[in-house]
Order: sequence, then structure tokens, then C-alpha cells
Amino acid sequence: MSNPGPGLVYGNGDQRIVFSLSNPKENYPIKVLSLEDPMIVAHSCGWFLLSQEDTHFSLWNPTISNSFIHLPPLSLDPTPRIKHYLLTSPPGHSDCKVLLFDDVLGSVIFIRPDDEDPHKEWTQVQYAKSVTNSEGEEVKDQYLYGCVSCDGDLYAINYTTQGRELVRLSVERDNNLVIEHLCKMPRVITLSTVGALRFRISKWLVDCCGELLFVYMLFIGPEYKQLSEVHVLKFDSVVMSWKRAESLRGQAVFLDAMGDSTFNPAFGKGVEADSVYFTLPSEKGLYSFNVTDGCLSVTLPCSPVPSSHWGSPMILMPHHSSRNNVLPAGEEEQDKKFDDKKEGSGSAKIVQADDETTSVLDLPLDCQVMIADCLNLFDYRSFRATCRDFRLIPKLQYRQALQRFKRCPSSSKVWLLLSVNDMSAFKFVDPVHGTSFLMSVPESLKGSVVRCSRNGWLLMSDRKSSMSFLNPFTNKIIKLSKTPIECASSYAMAFTSLPTSPDCIVLGCGAFPPTATSSKLRILPATPMGGPPNWIDASIERDAIFQINNSSPVFYKERFYLLGLDGKLSVLKCVHREDDLGFYWIITWDILERLETPHKSFYQNFLLGCDGKLMSIFVGEMGEWLQIYSLDFTEMRWEKVESIGNYVIYVSRSSSVAIEARITGTNNRIYFPRFHDNCILYYSLETRKFHSDGQSTVESFYNTKEPLLATWIEPLCS
Repeated sequence: MSNPGPGLVYGNGDQRIVFSLSNPKENYPIKVLSLEDPMIVAHSCGWFLLSQEDTHFSLWNPTISNSFIHLPPLSLDPTPRIKHYLLTSPPGHSDCKVLLFDDVLGSVIFIRPDDEDPHKEWTQVQYAKSVTNSEGEEVKDQYLYGCVSCDGDLYAINYTTQGRELVRLSVERDNNLVIEHLCKMPRVITLSTVGALRFRISKWLVDCCGELLFVYMLFIGPEYKQLSEVHVLKFDSVVMSWKRAESLRGQAVFLDAMGDSTFNPAFGKGVEADSVYFTLPSEKGLYSFNVTDGCLSVTLPCSPVPSSHWGSPMILMPHHSSRNNVLPAGEEEQDKKFDDKKEGSGSAKIVQADDETTSVLDLPLDCQVMIADCLNLFDYRSFRATCRDFRLIPKLQYRQALQRFKRCPSSSKVWLLLSVNDMSAFKFVDPVHGTSFLMSVPESLKGSVVRCSRNGWLLMSDRKSSMSFLNPFTNKIIKLSKTPIECASSYAMAFTSLPTSPDCIVLGCGAFPPTATSSKLRILPATPMGGPPNWIDASIERDAIFQINNSSPVFYKERFYLLGLDGKLSVLKCVHREDDLGFYWIITWDILERLETPHKSFYQNFLLGCDGKLMSIFVGEMGEWLQIYSLDFTEMRWEKVESIGNYVIYVSRSSSVAIEARITGTNNRIYFPRFHDNCILYYSLETRKFHSDGQSTVESFYNTKEPLLATWIEPLCS
């Protein structure tokens, strides 16, 4: 390719097509002729390691003619079971090695491709010992996984009976394998699996310009295709510990099933800095997660997309733009945390044409205040932020700001709320106009994640054992009693009414692994202002299959409804009573087996109440289709809904709400927490298409951006 940037390799058997990310129209076919049914198992700096049944291996660079390097056949007894492959560097480098990690014996098999010995062969070194587990089975006491070459050293994750640890590997010239134990791998506390029982975790050790990173991704959904959260940590070799990476220092990291690569976006267009790029099995798109803003993007880098029988793409990284990247001179990590004290710290520069010219700064303060009072909420804030002098204008208190907001007829009733700056600030975005503003999170709740939103209140969790209610418009906090750790980090959460009400019930729902014929739900109810003060841990089992979904329960007509991962619906009723012995709960759970799910296969589903009805929304693969239904309780069936009239629906995993439209022309829409060209994406039930700015059509979720920490909120001071 003429452009030095990275490319995607789509393959089918011995056919390959390479697409440039910098220029999607640039592609060229390549064909592997030297191996039958070859499989790419690793890559490094543009070179691929090809395998045929794990007995014959070759190195190949598709950008270099006649670049095949055939390695000696691998023949060992017993036959190894290779789970991980590594090409440390391209051929010609002094440290170039091919490593195979075997699970049968717990061994490393390696060879030096550049060894000039005509009789060179594979070397196998066993590192694990056999032990007997509690069930009497013989297993290995450790095994290595995720090996990566970083700054000339080899690192791997070592799984032992005591846990996971980071180790450094050295393959000495006499073919001895030295394993140096460095530190334990970090224990990642998930932000919220939102009640998910089924999820998939992917982990990588990554070399980023000589820095060792640990990338942790959690996927949810029917086929584990929805990215729920990403954690990127950096290894500190001085104190031998891990810490959160606030950025990638301007670099881009590419991950696929075969390994990792790093690219400096300064060397080519089409790549976003501080982003982790990755592919998914059976997916044609390229995903990227921006470490600094917490947004997930998905693109189709080529058009037309290769046919469905072609596998998911792999990364082709030019040699000069990957492993040997160096940071630009003077490049340092920037602290981008929000600090409202820095707002408008500069002074206005006034240019006067003559002595008679009058600036607004020359007006008395009370006149400046009168001017500001004529502005709406957002212009008022911008006016104060213009310079230090205008900061003398009184800052709006929460209730004053909310009243200005309500008086603005062009403002939406529901706003998108994003947790930004390492969850130390909220960003509010108007879904119609795109207007936004920042608000600091109270100090005691910084780092907490929003679990549910309702009536202007946020239910937040510190991911340990603390949960609190917060009204960001009044800054009022209601702290709940200590919760079980599982509830604070992974339960689907909901609450029934205003937290200040004595009738408010907070509910956490988790799930046990279902059997072939039954399901078991774990339930934790509490009442913050009245009734039982502490969480009650209860469980109910039913002789039917129900898989809890990755979204909050919906409180509808005195009951909680849960829409399952496969589209099934169940209903939960929690009532607290009091007698001479004290408070107690009456809890019932029913799985509505008579109710057939309208779709057997889908990408996302949501549940909410709208216009007095219980509605469900099903979304096809990457937004290719959308259908909304209303539940007929009499016939117990889902009925298609063609229009929601004057209502607007807002959906997300932590909150879905329907509100009567406030702005003319915005009714009959379903808003998603996604952006397209910096506009919030919505689906119109009139056009049956996605839009982002009221006019242009968006065909699917491709080329959109999704903030992973997002919810909807109604600005209320209740």
C-alpha cells in the first residue's frame, strides 16, 4: 500500500484482501500459495506467522514479494496443544523468535528463524509441574498466557493455583527458559455488569512505545458483542505495581485475536490518538475505544464489505510505524480532569477604536447582572465564563439554574448524562440541540458509577459496598446502608419513586447460573426512608429458564418487570409489611412463559412504560432494524406499535423513559446514547430510519460513537 498506515486483512482460506484505514478505497488482493488452508496465528510489524495444523509454520509479509520463510516441521511426542503463539519481532532482528505455548505439558516451544544453522529445530522447555486438584484430577500448577514483547523483554500472565501474576521471560542462548515473577495482576472491579450473568472478558498485555499495558474488556449481550466497559492499566516497573492509564500518550493500540500493534497517528490519517482498536469474531467492523473520553466507536473501514463467509479482519501494521514508535519530544501525559475553578481564568482583551468606545466591561456590575438575567441558562454560564471580570456576576444556584432551564422552551425535558474525567464530573447534553455543560460530582461520590436514573435522581455505586442517591440539580445526597459487594458492582438496580418518599423501594437483581430446567433469582430490596432499613438478601427459584438481561428492571403498576437476555419477560413483586415481630418482605417472581418473544435473534432490547403501556424495543444487528411492541395483558402477547404519538422515548441500559414531546417536531422518536457527527442518534417511527440532525439518514450503528458511561436524566429539583 502507498500509505504507511495500518490496514485490515480480510481472509477466506488462502484468499486475502488488505484495506487501508487511511484510504478505505485503496485495497489489493493477495494470495497465499505456499500452504494449504493456512491460518494466521500471530503477527508482528507487518509479518504474519502462518500455521497448518500446528505442525508446519511459515513467516510471510504480504507487502514483500517472495517473503515466505519456512520453518522446520514441528514433531513432538506427546503432541502439544498450542493455545498461544508469539512472533517477538520481524525476521532480521536479533531478538526474533517464534514461541508456542503448550497446555498439555505446560511448556514453551520456540525457534529462532534467523539462526543460520541448516539443522535448526524447535526447542521445548517444560515449566509447569503436575498436581492433583480437589476432584482428584491431574492438572498443571501453572500456565503462561498472553505473552508479549515489550522494550526487548518478554512478559506473560502466569495462571497459578494462587492466582494470576505478571512474569518476565528470558530465553537464553543455551535455550534455557528463565521465569521471573514480578507482581500480581491487577484485580479489576467492574463498573457495572448491570445484572449480567453472562458476559465475556478479554485481556491483553500490550506494548505501547516501551510501556507495558494491561487492557481489560468486558462484553455483554446475547452473543457477547456489546462492549460494556474497558480498563487500561500501566505497569510501573519501579514499584512493581499497576495504575490506571489516563491516556496512551497520543498513540493508538490495535488488538485482534492474533496479537497487538501500536501506531503513531502522526504518521498517517484515519487513526485516532489515545484509542484502542479491536475486532470481534464474525464481525466485519473495526471498533475503537478512546481512553480519554470513554467513547466506543465502530466503523466499516471498507466498502463493499467482504461477503459473510469471510472471517473477521486482522491487523496489518507496517514495520516502521509499530514497535519502534517513539513519543514526540516533550510529549507528556496531560491531566484533563475537570476543575470548575479554572473556568474563565483569563481576562478579556478589549480593543478600543477611540476614547469614546464603551465596552460592556465599563458598565457597572448591576448592569452586567441585568444583561445576564436576560440570558437563558447556557448563555448565562457562557457569559460568566468569558473572562475573570464577568465572574463577579453571581453564580446561579441549583434551583435558579433549573428554573432557567425550565423556562427555555427549546430545551429538551430529558438530557443525556455522561460520566467524564474519570467519573469526577457529569456532562449534560441536550439530545435535540447538542447544547452541553459540565458539572462537578460531589467529592464523596467521585469515582462512583450511575446504576439507575429516575425522576431527576441518580442511584450511584462506588463498586464496593456503598450506594447513594444523588440529585445533581440540588446536590442532595441520600446515603444507603451498606450493601453486599455483588450488589454494588454487578446487580441490575431500580427504584420505584422519589428517594425522599417513605414508599420508595430500591431493588437489586442478580442471577444464579440456570440449570437445564430452572432459574434462580437473587433479590436485594431496601427502603431508604421507611420500612426495613437494611438490605434483605433473598432468592427465588422457578421451574423455567430465564436469563437476566443487561438493563435495569422497570417499575410498572406496582411491579418490577425484567426483560430477559433472550427476550422473555418476568415479573417481580416486592411488598414490605410490619407486624409485632418487625418488618418483613413478601416477594413473588413469575416467568411469563405464555408470552412469546417477538424476536429470536437481536442485538439489543429495552423495556419501559409509555403512555400507560408496557413497551419493549428490539434492535437488530448494528441497528439494521428496529421494532417496538406494546404488551397486551389480556391476550398475553406483544403487539407491534407503529407510532407513539406525541411521546419521545430515550433508551439506555441504566434508564429508559418516555416523555411527552416538549419541542415541536421531536415526537415519535427513540433516542439512543450514541453520537453521529457530534449529534445524538435517534430513530424516527415516521421515516423508519435513524437520523442525527433531523435531516440526514444514518443507515446503522456503523460510524457512530457510544459513551459507555451514559444515562438519561430529567432535570428536576424534587
